[in-house]
Amino acid sequence: MVSLIVATLNRTSELERLLASLGQQSYKDLEVIVVDQNSDDRLTPILARHPDLVIHRLQSGRGLSRGRNVALPHAKGDIIGFPDDDCWYPPRLLGSVAQAFGSDQEIAALFAALRDENNRTVGPKWPQHARFWTKEDVWTNAISPAGFVRRETAARIGYFDERIGIGASTPYQSGEDVDYFVRPLQLGMKIWYDPALTVHHPSFHRLDRILERAYSYSLGGGYTLRIHRYPLWRLLYVLMRSIGGALVSLARFDRQNARAYLLRAAGLLRGYILGPYDVGKAQPEAEDCASARETAQTKLRP
Repeated sequence: MVSLIVATLNRTSELERLLASLGQQSYKDLEVIVVDQNSDDRLTPILARHPDLVIHRLQSGRGLSRGRNVALPHAKGDIIGFPDDDCWYPPRLLGSVAQAFGSDQEIAALFAALRDENNRTVGPKWPQHARFWTKEDVWTNAISPAGFVRRETAARIGYFDERIGIGASTPYQSGEDVDYFVRPLQLGMKIWYDPALTVHHPSFHRLDRILERAYSYSLGGGYTLRIHRYPLWRLLYVLMRSIGGALVSLARFDRQNARAYLLRAAGLLRGYILGPYDVGKAQPEAEDCASARETAQTKLRP
């Protein structure tokens, strides 16, 4: 069985599209754990329109990492995936994922490539060839909606860090993907990547979206570079590219792009230098989140 954990907030048509794509999977042994973070009942009619799917509805406070952590103890599948509420799957994806895990027991986690509705890659520059990932690949390419883990892997690496990621109480609105998926490598496990596998997701590349999130997302990037002891050259390389991109944009009188590059550089630098201190201050709230998770488990236990 494959368990798919979907934390959702303020999206209805997008969630509808995801559920429709899951109903069209050639692989049918799946469950969907929807973690509802809305304050109203907007999901009830949407979930009711998919009686062909096994759907478990949980509730949690806001935060992507928090929602996934609430759901993880309830996942029954041998394989666990983390689709965003605005992504969708091609019909044969889960069958291919199950086949890949079944054919090689050394694979602890698996990544597909993210592609938009026109099948163009979105997000990072995805590798062109299938291969096992290194720690460097994880920092560059680990985006959780494209990732799947074995149940045993999830049990060994633990929960997502609720202090970072979208909706967290800190300004560090990314980094949970890298933090989660670098852990298997640290334990000597293997992560396989296959670009022939696709998870569809809307493009990340709109300038307004980049400007809105460049700083807060880069904070998380700098923080994960520091706490997982990536080499200093990796930070310097990204900083140089960001500053270079800003200078080129200014030479072209493109102030908006220049601003985006500079926000990225500033976020990375602060996240790297002050991230452990900033995120560490949020520890009491993270413990509150853990308590909320335990409460949810108790409430739902037969």
